[in-house]
Amino acid sequence: MAERDHVAEGQGGAETPGASPGGPADRRDDAPDASAGTPGEDERAVPIGALGTEELMISFLGLLAAKAWEGMGLVPAMRTGKIEKDLASARLAIDGYGAVFDLVRGRLPEAPRREMETLLMNLRVNFVDKSAE
Repeated sequence: MAERDHVAEGQGGAETPGASPGGPADRRDDAPDASAGTPGEDERAVPIGALGTEELMISFLGLLAAKAWEGMGLVPAMRTGKIEKDLASARLAIDGYGAVFDLVRGRLPEAPRREMETLLMNLRVNFVDKSAE
């Protein structure tokens, strides 16, 4: 890749909760790789219906972020494993992330809130860049 996307100032190596697993080097986030989200021996999957409303919405934010990265063609699609650029889908996912985040923003501790704000900014900046290509 000839051109690298930029990382938001002050983001450093912080992991973003709900960020999509893995991704290309040109993506503007420091999301953990795919293995970071795999439950270990001491962890068990929790049925989605067992999550509280706030936890469910935060999990949904992670899914929306993953779909946005996919739609921008920055990570392979989960269904096909191939890069598939669909900017209309990416825009919908980013707008959805912003709307849901606005609902939970006031309930979050400062550190996760800032990480999620940074992720939203990174999604928006990447979208602008990918739209200009």
